[in-house]
Amino acid sequence: MQLLMDNRNRHLHISNSKGDTTMCINKDELSNRVAEIRNLKAMKEELDNQLKSLEFDVISFMKETEQSEYIGTNFKVTYKPQSRTTLDKKALQDILGDDLQPFEKVATYNVLRIR
Repeated sequence: MQLLMDNRNRHLHISNSKGDTTMCINKDELSNRVAEIRNLKAMKEELDNQLKSLEFDVISFMKETEQSEYIGTNFKVTYKPQSRTTLDKKALQDILGDDLQPFEKVATYNVLRIR
């Protein structure tokens, strides 16, 4: 996929592997989208902080009352231990050697970063 710029009308074009191009947005629209993304991310961060504070209050209630489950009028809260199993890569290398590639799974995906 290629990103091409048409300087005449300031539109961005996307070219796929077959060479087909489609028009997306112009530079001004892109700037507006980036500004909106930044604004929404700032709002999201503030909301995340508020959520963490409220969740802390709920956890504190559950700990103070020594409950793992609480059922209210229109909600149910549980606070229980949860475990996750992981593999120690270093220990595996000690046993199997350095070639762990046959056991690896690789996921590839696109990442959008705006700075």
